[in-house]
Amino acid sequence: MPAPALSSQANARLRAPRTRGAFAPIDAARRQLGLLAVADRLGQARISWLINLETQVIEDARFLAFGSLASHPLTDAFTELARGRTVADACALRVEQIDSLLRDDPLTPAVADHSAYDFLADLQERALAELPTVKLLPKPAEKVIYQRKRKQDWTAADEAWLPLSLLKKIAKVEGLITTALTNFAPGAVAEVGGLHDDLRVAVTFTGLATEQIPTVVQKLTDTLRQSLHPEILVEEAGK
Repeated sequence: MPAPALSSQANARLRAPRTRGAFAPIDAARRQLGLLAVADRLGQARISWLINLETQVIEDARFLAFGSLASHPLTDAFTELARGRTVADACALRVEQIDSLLRDDPLTPAVADHSAYDFLADLQERALAELPTVKLLPKPAEKVIYQRKRKQDWTAADEAWLPLSLLKKIAKVEGLITTALTNFAPGAVAEVGGLHDDLRVAVTFTGLATEQIPTVVQKLTDTLRQSLHPEILVEEAGK
């Protein structure tokens, strides 16, 4: 009888992950921790770690998975094990250690397809490479007031984006969001409820389970940053 694709423990994590989510720079600034966020080259998952830069201990960790079904429980287990370790220790975790949290018995791997584990090593390698670039952001004021950039400070991306009318901006955003949702969340609908000068796009979702929204928000942010402006941030309206 063929081995199941996922163990029952992995399936349980797939349905109810323990560490899914993401941190924004403002989260790191408020907690005075460094934010290390990387995705693997295979497009399976993205990890988001808040790090004490003095000790390099991972104070908190979350993940978003975009790839195979196996990527969700595997990254969830990796993220859980990373919490409380130094970045170096987390990046030295072996596949067997991560997989042990998902096995139904000690001898049977949680995922039948051995190649499903390959992205974990890439995540670890990229996290180590990213660590020296992580900086501590200034602690924000209690109320952040956005000030539109002066024209003399515009980047090339600003020059292409900021002069557009609000209607043109919304049309571009809505077009890209609709196409993106068709590709990775068919049946879901996103309504743009606000587009602000500070590049925040407020979106209301229908047709998505609550636990799916953080993953979709990150995917839409990545899509808009690649096509429109590198600082755009998609947020669920009302959050």
